[in-house]
Amino acid sequence: MTYIKRGNLEFRPCVISDVDIIVNNMRLPDIRECALVGVTPTMALNVPFVEEGSKGFTITHKEKPLAMCGVTPLDNYMYCGKIWFLGTDDIDKVKKSFYKYSKLILKFLSNDYDFVENYVPKDHIKTIKWLQWIGFKIENQQYFVDEYEFVRVFYCNPTQIKCNSKLSERPVLH
Repeated sequence: MTYIKRGNLEFRPCVISDVDIIVNNMRLPDIRECALVGVTPTMALNVPFVEEGSKGFTITHKEKPLAMCGVTPLDNYMYCGKIWFLGTDDIDKVKKSFYKYSKLILKFLSNDYDFVENYVPKDHIKTIKWLQWIGFKIENQQYFVDEYEFVRVFYCNPTQIKCNSKLSERPVLH
């Protein structure tokens, strides 16, 4: 089942075989981000298969997995979701198409929530700029995991009546 298809890019539910493909070709910043919060890339990518309520998706180009992403509910009411994205270096080969459809994918991922959030290492400037471009806001608050500084990024779903973007208590571990 495909949810979004634009040209050679496809957005579909993830399958367990996608995990090894992404892990074996993962971008260095994504590997580093996992390490900073104490998880392996394999652990992080298995979240949609093991965490209750979690939804995971794979973005492919010509049927080759480029990235996995998803959302896990952070409360019992579906107000807030933990959104995540881990990809391969092959994203850069289709950067223009990928960026063009990133906003559409974000709308799909956040559809069931008032807002989605996560934490990004503060020195991952390229990631933060991309997240801002697709609609995320950056909280002006410092967060640390051990000695590493993170920023909280959040996206308020414009189709929801209210958006609770209050301060979160600590980074989510992945």
